[in-house]
Amino acid sequence: MKLPTISIGSHRVSRLIIGGNPYSGISHHSPAKSKEMEDYYTADRIMADLREAERCEINTVLARADRHIMRVLNDYRNTGGKIQWIAQTAKGNEYADLAAHIRMIARYQPIAIYHHGGTTDQLYDAGKLNTLCDGLKLIRDLGLSPGVGTHDPDILKQCYHEGYDVDFYVCALYNHTRRREMYLDADRDAAVAAIQAVHLPVISIKVLAAGRSEPLPAFRFALEHIKPIDAMAVGMYTKDYPNQIYDNATLVSCLIKEGRRPS
Repeated sequence: MKLPTISIGSHRVSRLIIGGNPYSGISHHSPAKSKEMEDYYTADRIMADLREAERCEINTVLARADRHIMRVLNDYRNTGGKIQWIAQTAKGNEYADLAAHIRMIARYQPIAIYHHGGTTDQLYDAGKLNTLCDGLKLIRDLGLSPGVGTHDPDILKQCYHEGYDVDFYVCALYNHTRRREMYLDADRDAAVAAIQAVHLPVISIKVLAAGRSEPLPAFRFALEHIKPIDAMAVGMYTKDYPNQIYDNATLVSCLIKEGRRPS
């Protein structure tokens, strides 16, 4: 198994990234499922998942910057873990001062920080998208790679065409902001068209429609439609599927190898 990597800033990032939503109890299914994830994911179990990810050549985790995650990542590194962290800012209603929030995140040594997609979408709707620029500049000034997340491909295209100072974007393949838990093929098609038009790395999220899609067709579709410089962040819930990380990494590695074969 060999997972290829892409460049984000000065860092090499595996094309399959482990997503942190399950660790924060975010299921995108039901309150009961989210609580089940919270109950299952003790610090020790999160760290076990991260060790397995590293063993499977997944070298990066994408996770929200809440105190729980930052503490676990700190403990993981103190016990020898090497996985890189791409940090997602918290929701806009979870901090009083974005600059202070970014500085706090930076203390935990992520390689990159990106602006939370749902909050980006709200700023766009309010006509305040340009308020992101100060936060992106601060991330850059702190020596980290800045990024912007969104669930709306039109916002992705606008940020790109307006030349926001970022090293990467994070874009959902399904428009959670507009549709909530509806996962429509038309939204996925619009997302990949926008991703293809952006000549910077884009990390795709919601690739498996929050666990509603089978991995083989979903990964194949994504890899056939995103760019070679792009990656996928996928949440993996190992409670009932303990081999999920290995199986996903193996599948993605095989699909990438298959896609490189001459026709």
